[in-house]
Amino acid sequence: MADKMVALRLDKDLYDRIAEDAGRENRSVNNYIVTKLSEAVPTDNLEQRQIVGSVVRGDKINMANDLLEVKGTYYRYDLLANDLVNKDGSYQIVKANGNILTIQELKSEK
Repeated sequence: MADKMVALRLDKDLYDRIAEDAGRENRSVNNYIVTKLSEAVPTDNLEQRQIVGSVVRGDKINMANDLLEVKGTYYRYDLLANDLVNKDGSYQIVKANGNILTIQELKSEK
């Protein structure tokens, strides 16, 4: 499915608040808005039912191609906090939006 471009008219105060929140999450304004809209309008697709909540190893994440292998299928991914992938770490899939999965590193207890 192709992405659609949409022009939005936002007042300056709203835009500034969005930009500030996006900056705190190390996201672009566009990614932040898409993420918030996706959360507000959830879909009940295969990924939501069977993949969200799954844990994958860091070595299944290909940063060179921006792909993540889950259950034999490759997805694009968005890494929460925009950190580099820790190949020795584990990541939980926290959201699915079409063929893009949002992942977050699980912190190990020491």
